[in-house]
Amino acid sequence: MNDNQILLVDDDKTILNQLDKAVKKLGFNQVLLADGADNAWVIMKNKKIDCIICAYEMKEMTGPALLKIVRREDNSADTPFFLTDKAFTKLKVIKAGQIGVTGLFVIPYDEKIMNKKILFALENHKEPVVQKVQETYDHGLQLIEKKEYNKALEVFSTLVDQKDNPEYYFNIGYIKTSQGKHPEAIEAFSMATSLDRLFGKAYEEMGRVYKLMGDLKKAEEYMHLAAEIYMDTDKIGAAEEVLNEILESGTDSLNVFNTLGVLYRKKGDPQVALTQYKKALKVHPDEPYIYYNIGRLYLDLKETEQAKNYFQTAVEKDPGFDEAKQVIKAIDLGIV
Repeated sequence: MNDNQILLVDDDKTILNQLDKAVKKLGFNQVLLADGADNAWVIMKNKKIDCIICAYEMKEMTGPALLKIVRREDNSADTPFFLTDKAFTKLKVIKAGQIGVTGLFVIPYDEKIMNKKILFALENHKEPVVQKVQETYDHGLQLIEKKEYNKALEVFSTLVDQKDNPEYYFNIGYIKTSQGKHPEAIEAFSMATSLDRLFGKAYEEMGRVYKLMGDLKKAEEYMHLAAEIYMDTDKIGAAEEVLNEILESGTDSLNVFNTLGVLYRKKGDPQVALTQYKKALKVHPDEPYIYYNIGRLYLDLKETEQAKNYFQTAVEKDPGFDEAKQVIKAIDLGIV
């Protein structure tokens, strides 16, 4: 009898019950059912879940959308998460891989493969490359606790010097997908997303070390790098926390305010985004990219004339700003 708690998610109750029977047949008896992503999230907030198996296609919220939310949270970032579908296209494999899926189950289920993948994931196996990076990161944290800050910086610097690794594994994932080798593609994507998360945390800790050493400029630089990684991997909450931590140090940096503007725009909070962009303008009133970003924000709000004004200002500040010129042309042609 396996005591791990498994959450099954599908808004099609017939398929959900079929999946329930298949999982229980494998010996997993602690099974919870959710008829949609919203219900799944409520369950996850109230219970410790060891593994999630979720339908790729659902009406209200897709499986990949739920996976993104799960991966944003520290307490569920490593929770095994499988997606199910009757047929995985190359595009679906890439999309799932890029956001950290653990594996894919094709319907009808192959019970032997399903059992093997679930058990392997529950044993929390890490690839040697990821394990080595994790150990390096943990060693850096131990040095911080001992207040050996210079040694900690050396350890984290060694780690982030490997920052090309995630891109390498992402590329392997794309190649394997194009070859139709989906399980191998997912393995590569999983390594890439795990490494990306660790590198982001490493930059974050480097920033904190520099802050403890009194070098606020370096602290901001490295914490900002962490925030950019989090935003690139759609961990908006983590990015927001890091950027706000930088602001608490008393900085009035253009980069922080501008990045916060981008972040709140991604979150769908245009008024807060606009506030951050305007703070950035107070620090650097001649920076064309801020005007461009405000223009993009007004485009999102369907306020085309306001958007055009900001794009034109961006071009005035930088006559060679081709991207802004192209958007102005698109507005004049009625394309946007």
